[in-house]
Amino acid sequence: MKLKEPTKTQFKEDFKRGLGSSYVQLKDSNNREKYRDIVLWCCIHNTCYDMQCEGGRGSFLYNAISLFEDKSFFEEAIIQRFMWKNIENWLFDQLCELLYLFSLDGSTKAREALHTKYNRLLELVFHKRDRDQAENLEWLSTWLTSLDGFNGFKNMAQQFGEYAFKNTDGWSMDWFYSNAKNKFGAKRVDMYLQKNATKSPYIQSFLESVSDQRIQHRSDDPPLTLATLLAAAERRQSRGLGIRFAKVATDNDLIELAKYAMAETNPLIKLELLWAFRKVRFPLEENWVFELAESDHPELRDIAFDMLVHLPSDRTHDYAIRLISEQKELENALHLLCYCYRNEDEELLFKGIQSLDISYDEGGWHSVFMSIEHLLDNRSFKISPALCIYIYRQTLCSICRNRLIQKMFERNMLPPAILEECLYDSYEDLRRWARRK
Repeated sequence: MKLKEPTKTQFKEDFKRGLGSSYVQLKDSNNREKYRDIVLWCCIHNTCYDMQCEGGRGSFLYNAISLFEDKSFFEEAIIQRFMWKNIENWLFDQLCELLYLFSLDGSTKAREALHTKYNRLLELVFHKRDRDQAENLEWLSTWLTSLDGFNGFKNMAQQFGEYAFKNTDGWSMDWFYSNAKNKFGAKRVDMYLQKNATKSPYIQSFLESVSDQRIQHRSDDPPLTLATLLAAAERRQSRGLGIRFAKVATDNDLIELAKYAMAETNPLIKLELLWAFRKVRFPLEENWVFELAESDHPELRDIAFDMLVHLPSDRTHDYAIRLISEQKELENALHLLCYCYRNEDEELLFKGIQSLDISYDEGGWHSVFMSIEHLLDNRSFKISPALCIYIYRQTLCSICRNRLIQKMFERNMLPPAILEECLYDSYEDLRRWARRK
């Protein structure tokens, strides 16, 4: 079924989220040109919620570009942006991928741009010691080895080894090295480096730079005690330790920690001490946690709601319902309701979610959407397909979209039209899953 032609505003919202429906709409449009500037805008901006986890959107964007007769309009603008001096790392990787794909399609301009930028970054890192550019250089090198093959890797290993040979403050080349092993095979890469290390001091230096990494195993850490945690809290360095402590602490240890937290007057130290109770039930007075949820300190309020998740009583349920009805602490209250949910809450839950501000700057919606996924795991809970479809279309996180779609499929509530859209989604794992269905 042909989808209704979207407005430019709606198309931009869908396309920047990476929804497959936006690609289908573009493909079926009788006037693609009106969306051209939107596609370009998404090419030269990072629209991922978390590219490190989601992966890039280069192929999704390039497939959209390929629907236009004049691809050079996009290529020239992308090259121009790519040549800027200071580019945020994740956007830089997206631009690299786009130009890599142009190059694979035979563009000499794109290939030349990649090599020109590589040489410029190499100059900045070598002679101006610009460490900020080293990460972008490493990103670019992984795309060029895909383009130029094993010979490209050998040349870059020589160049990076020269830097390591001449400078004691070399940058980590682990990603470049591990990427090459995944691409060309670990045996081939290591045999080349070991064989040529005896002939070239630069290859020797490169090999040493990637071989000297040491991983500290957690089993080597000293035992974690309450005293260690309390000392770390004073230094504001205990949050990771708090999560670990929650896993190994005895009941008495947790009671003692709770007492220290209740007695602490410094809100920042109190926050550190309470971090463990984001994962385990607070063992003392429930009233105190409810009082903390009304604190003037926003971070203490947030952690109190995390603690209430482990206290799913009638009081907790009614508290969440009241806050949602009053549109107060909406994100925290919705998150909490998902852990004491009742089927009669469905309508209020949906209304609350529709009231959320969904933006890249505010992340509270993200935890709420993940909590809805938690609800879907329980088949006894009644969840409206309309609520799930709303989240599918609104979330900025493609990983959450992927998980949500699969849970909807398991519940037999995934419309065939949405399954079809998923074939063109920006998230590679979701596209692969959809092809198998």
